[in-house]
Amino acid sequence: MRSTPLNLASEIELADFIHARGPHCLIIARHGETGWNAEGRLQGQQDSSLNERGRSQALAAARFLKSLPLRQAHSSTLQRCRSTAASIAEMNLSGPEVLSRDLLKETALGILEGELKHEQSTRELTRHYREFCKDEIHYRVPGGENLHDVAARLQRFFAEQPDLLNGPGIHLIVGHRNLNKMILKHLLGLSFEEGFRVEQEHQRLYLFFGSPKELWSCWIEAEGASLTPGYVTTMDDSYA
Repeated sequence: MRSTPLNLASEIELADFIHARGPHCLIIARHGETGWNAEGRLQGQQDSSLNERGRSQALAAARFLKSLPLRQAHSSTLQRCRSTAASIAEMNLSGPEVLSRDLLKETALGILEGELKHEQSTRELTRHYREFCKDEIHYRVPGGENLHDVAARLQRFFAEQPDLLNGPGIHLIVGHRNLNKMILKHLLGLSFEEGFRVEQEHQRLYLFFGSPKELWSCWIEAEGASLTPGYVTTMDDSYA
C-alpha cells in the first residue's frame, strides 16, 4: 500500500525535513528532459541537451534545493546532467563546485544510440532493440553496455568517494535514468531485478539517509513537493 504523501509548501520545509534526519543525506536527481527524451529517441551516451521543459524542471529542482547547504555536487560528464547540476549549484546557498565524472554516464547503447524507440532504421537494429528490451540487465548491444557494466562503474565511483556514503553533510548526484537505478541498487542492497524496476522521472528526487538507512521519494511540482518513503517502481507505480 502507498503511504500518505507528506506535502511540502517550501524549500525551507524540505531543508528542515533533511536536517531532522541528518547529519548525512545523499540526494539522487535525474537530468531534466531533453529533445531526444521528448522524441522517444535512444540517447545512451550521446550528448543531447535539455529542452525548454527540461530547463524548467532543472530550475524547479534548483529552487527546492536552494536552502540546503550542499557539500558536494557530482554529475555525469554529459551536458544534460551538467546543465541540470549547474542550475542547482548556482542557486544553492553553498554554491558547490560541480564535479563531473565519466563513471556517472548513462548506459552506453552502442549502435542503437540515436534510434527511435518506436521505429528503428534497419532490420538489424530492430533485432538488437528487441533483444535489448527483453533483458536490459544482461544484453549488450554491439558497442554498448548492460546494467552489470554500469553497476561495476558505480562500485568504482563510490569507492573513490567514501564521503558520499559515510561523511557528514548533504551531497548531490545528478545522473541518468538507468544509472540511477543502479545507484539505488547499490545504496539499498537490491538485486539487479529489483534495481531495474526502480523508476525516476525527471521531476523526482531520491533522498538517502545512511544511518539509519532510509530512502524517501520527493516529487517536485511548481508550487511545492511531496515526500513518500521508499522508491517508485516501473511496473506498478507503487512504493517499495
